[in-house]
Amino acid sequence: MYNTWRRAGLLALALILAWLGGGGAAPPVAMAAGGLELYTPYTALNAAPGESITYEVELINTSSATQTVSVGFKGEGNEWAYELTSGGRGVRQLAVRPDSSQSLNLRLDVPLEVERGEYSFRLTAGEAALPLRVFVTEKGTYMTTLEAEQPNIQGHADASFTFSTTLRNQTAEEQTYALAASPEAGWEVTFKSGGSSVTSVTVEPNATQTVTVEAVPPDSVEAGTYKLPISAANNTTRAETTLEAVVTGTYGIGLTTADERLNATIKAGGSRALDLVVTNNGTAVLEDITLSAQTPTNWEVTFEPKTVGKLEPGKTASVQAIIQANEKAIPGDYALNLTARSPQKSADAAIRVAVKSSSLWGWIGVLIIAAVVGGIAYLFRRYGRR
Repeated sequence: MYNTWRRAGLLALALILAWLGGGGAAPPVAMAAGGLELYTPYTALNAAPGESITYEVELINTSSATQTVSVGFKGEGNEWAYELTSGGRGVRQLAVRPDSSQSLNLRLDVPLEVERGEYSFRLTAGEAALPLRVFVTEKGTYMTTLEAEQPNIQGHADASFTFSTTLRNQTAEEQTYALAASPEAGWEVTFKSGGSSVTSVTVEPNATQTVTVEAVPPDSVEAGTYKLPISAANNTTRAETTLEAVVTGTYGIGLTTADERLNATIKAGGSRALDLVVTNNGTAVLEDITLSAQTPTNWEVTFEPKTVGKLEPGKTASVQAIIQANEKAIPGDYALNLTARSPQKSADAAIRVAVKSSSLWGWIGVLIIAAVVGGIAYLFRRYGRR
């Protein structure tokens, strides 16, 4: 009876050991053969489409002799790109000393166009094999995207509109894209990359390229919002986006005299008031208009008021310029350049000022002449009879 129970216990223990060594055990990290073993601590990893996975693998030689074996990679039906390296170079065969190991790196690229799920692979070194599994966490894509950092830009009619866009190649191949725009009539659109004007760009797989888009409105553009559709395309993939340019209006400013005469007279050392008119002849509001003058030496011009805070389209503002001539100015014509300047536009008015002799000097001349004539008459009366 004792022997019967002993045999039954041994049989049960054998069944338990067999179960642990079979289906009940976890998948082995590596299968050793001929004294060689492949080892990596991470045999099952999560990854996203387009991601690259790097495995650091040890090829261990547990035998008493140096072994030279070929190393390889089996996709198990999955055509993923990979690279085997050792010491920074591609490798096909490794030699390992007894009771030693050799490092091996595997880079595995997850395709962009891939289904969500589990994928199995096998790294081999001679008869040794290391099973690997990759769990793709989401479905991948094969597409191109074109996005603008700021798709809506506001500016006046005289400005150019500059947009920064990002072209993303979400495919597994290098792509050359033709760049095109379909703006409204009169608009000029150019593309730039690396500071140079381009009509196409080449983007590496799973990479991006910055493309600058410059749009110039026509001279007669009116205030409003204008759509600028752009695209990057080739025979296999295409991306589009629409930019918007918001034109606030045209800036225009004029400066002249109230009677539209651009000349004046003044006496040396005297002053003269000149009535000016500042006109907003654009379609946008002008703000912070300042007035200034370029004058001959020792002349002065002051303005009242000195600035015009705001001027609506089609409106005018009156400004008076006070001209102070140099006391030593000789008779003749002098040029004054008056300027009305806003942050957006400026206008000039060239004024010709004629300086006339002072009346004081005229009277002094008359008195001198009279004194000379009187002196001569006196001399004749006194000495003429002799």
